[in-house]
Amino acid sequence: MLRRVVTVGLAALLLVSCSSKKGSSSAPTTLPLFETTTTSALPTTPVLAKILSPERGSVQGSGGRGMVVALSFTARDPSALAADFRFGGALPAPAPAAKTGANPAFPGLVVGLSTTSSALGGPATNLANLFQIVSPSAQLDGSKQVTAVWTNAAPDFGSDVDVTLVAFVLSGAAPDVIPPSQANLDVISNPLEVTFRVSPATGAPTAATTPTVAGATTTSVKPTTTTTKPTTTVAPATTTTRATTTTVPATTTTKCVLPGILC
Repeated sequence: MLRRVVTVGLAALLLVSCSSKKGSSSAPTTLPLFETTTTSALPTTPVLAKILSPERGSVQGSGGRGMVVALSFTARDPSALAADFRFGGALPAPAPAAKTGANPAFPGLVVGLSTTSSALGGPATNLANLFQIVSPSAQLDGSKQVTAVWTNAAPDFGSDVDVTLVAFVLSGAAPDVIPPSQANLDVISNPLEVTFRVSPATGAPTAATTPTVAGATTTSVKPTTTTTKPTTTVAPATTTTRATTTTVPATTTTKCVLPGILC
């Protein structure tokens, strides 16, 4: 009987040790996955680049306009990010229209869109100068952060299409045209890339059709209204008779309201 109890106890201990080994072996395989994901978001480059907008797979703007691109760049060494405040560019009036190419307020910025129209130079054009807002800030830990924001006022990047955005920062002045290879560029940030969709251009046809229909309807109604007016003119003749009838109560009313004055 004692031997059976000991045997059962040993079996239980073996079962516990096996299950604990399984738990301990699965833990190391899970943790590196999170560590890898975390470290991939913290590159070893001097500048950490992040995309605040657009989100991957989102549909941006309305009718090919109004997509919002917001980028953030952080450097532990403030001298690595040369940037000045800017508010202007290709904003709605009265701000002046901006041209593509390098941004004088953020000279190292490089941004490209896969659907940039040929009128703007095509997908290889550096769109950094179109960013209306450039705002540098000093962080509590001594690092420097630069936020760049841009929205398009014209449908120059297609509509109802998928668009890929790429962006990075150089140590020197950025070129106006993005080269096919980064081999000869001194890239100091992690490269950014996101694919999203530009909204379909549904507003333009509706706006053009609505005024035409409304104008035609209004014009056809006016002649009909004019022909009705001569018929209405007969009604005032009947109203004249009523006016004669109302003169009788008017005399009676004056006697009651103002006695001794109008008599």
